[in-house]
Amino acid sequence: MSKLLINEQPLQFLPTLAKALGNSDKALILQQIQYWLNNPKVGKESNGRRWIRNTVEEWHKQFPWIASKTVQRYLKDLEDKKILLTSNLNKLKFDRTKWYAIDYNELDKLTNALGQSDQMEGDSQDQRKGTDSPADNGTPSPSQKGTDSPKQYHRLPETTHKTTTENSGKSKSTSHKTKKKFTPESVEYQLAMRLFKWIQHNNPKHLKLTNEQEQKWADNVRLMIQRDHRSQQEIKTMIDWCQSNQFWKTNILSTSKLRKQFDAMTVQMDNDPGTPKLRKKRVYS
Repeated sequence: MSKLLINEQPLQFLPTLAKALGNSDKALILQQIQYWLNNPKVGKESNGRRWIRNTVEEWHKQFPWIASKTVQRYLKDLEDKKILLTSNLNKLKFDRTKWYAIDYNELDKLTNALGQSDQMEGDSQDQRKGTDSPADNGTPSPSQKGTDSPKQYHRLPETTHKTTTENSGKSKSTSHKTKKKFTPESVEYQLAMRLFKWIQHNNPKHLKLTNEQEQKWADNVRLMIQRDHRSQQEIKTMIDWCQSNQFWKTNILSTSKLRKQFDAMTVQMDNDPGTPKLRKKRVYS
């Protein structure tokens, strides 16, 4: 049997946590901290919270594929997000090893901001209340440094091959996904530049677009055509009309805004008696 296949209790985390943090390794580190906080044989209570003590190198030993400096950076990022709390609860003054706790409210706030509150609320509560401690699952307790310093590699129970393959599949599909590049000859690019020429016509001091911005503008036109089912002529007419309208020309300053306000402007344009004349007016052809 291959040593590269799962023959031991693997580390695990929820995909929703990785999505909320934007990084699977950060999710794994945070979940492992939660794992140790659930262990009644390590850590201590202080200020109404449970804390766990570990050096960066000791955390690194639990995630040997992540560089030590990267582990330190991820821990600092979780601190900056106020999800991970740190304190010095050491008996010796010269000992600056950090103690860690999780602010579950801040974690929920992050999740809510991503529109995942319903799903994560159930997940986070299940983890806090229903996760078995290492002692309950027969996982060896950590060797101690001082009073609370886990050194061993510890694994969370009950992972599945399906979870592992689904997570790896998601990360691959995301990392290899490439965006279409629009050439100056493409309809999407030409319509995007049509709007920009109008904007420059109305405001000669308007900043020029970068290559990246031009591509984003063109991609918004693509969405109008493919998802919103707008015809090229509809988009062209709307560009000419909105940039000739005293109100809309100061508000429609990008293709994303054009797409967002398209329906509202269509109603107003249809009721505008001057629309036939505006359709003949051209700044960019």
